[in-house]
Amino acid sequence: MAAYDDLNVNRIFTVGILSIVVTAVTALAVQVLYYTMLGWQQEETAAESDYRRQNQILAEQAEEISTYGVNEETGNVIIPIDQAIEYLAKEKSKSAGNAKDSGSDET
Repeated sequence: MAAYDDLNVNRIFTVGILSIVVTAVTALAVQVLYYTMLGWQQEETAAESDYRRQNQILAEQAEEISTYGVNEETGNVIIPIDQAIEYLAKEKSKSAGNAKDSGSDET
């Protein structure tokens, strides 16, 4: 009679391990499915997005730094950024040339 009261440990262990494996595979499959669907959604959102407002702001800023004028509040003269860069480069090279000629230790 004792034979009928014994537990089948091998079968319990096998069922337990299989349950863990099935649960882990299911969790991973759900995670893969979630991130795949998230990628699809992000691609769809990016395809439908509109950058008109950002492009308008960028165009206004580009126009602002490429015009001549006078700042009415400060009285400063405004020149295009390209010319300002060239002017500063020339001034820097002139001052660097003068510093070398004078024997100064300043950089």
